[in-house]
Amino acid sequence: MHFHRWSVILTVAGISGGWFLTVLSGLYSVKEPFVVDAEIIYFGFPFPWFMATRSGWVSNPPWHYSFFWQGFFVDFTIYGLLTSAVVYLYFITIAVGRKTKQSNTTFFLLGIE
Repeated sequence: MHFHRWSVILTVAGISGGWFLTVLSGLYSVKEPFVVDAEIIYFGFPFPWFMATRSGWVSNPPWHYSFFWQGFFVDFTIYGLLTSAVVYLYFITIAVGRKTKQSNTTFFLLGIE
């Protein structure tokens, strides 16, 4: 495979996989247990990148939301690199398997063992 194709495939896989897995990591939530007067919930893994808070003093208070760009960017980078590595290893193993199968077929057709 040409270098240009590799770079395009790895870039697209890294961006799309990083985006998908980062958004999916937002389903992971941790509730702050030690705050008595408020509810604080963090979303994101391994770094929290979204926070929802509300006061405990008022009955049925509104939620306040905060977005942490640093945590989102770090999670996106980690998941993008992991996705690119998996795609790269997948294509490498397919290429090695294809070459091995092709060389075995050639030896078989030529009668070489």
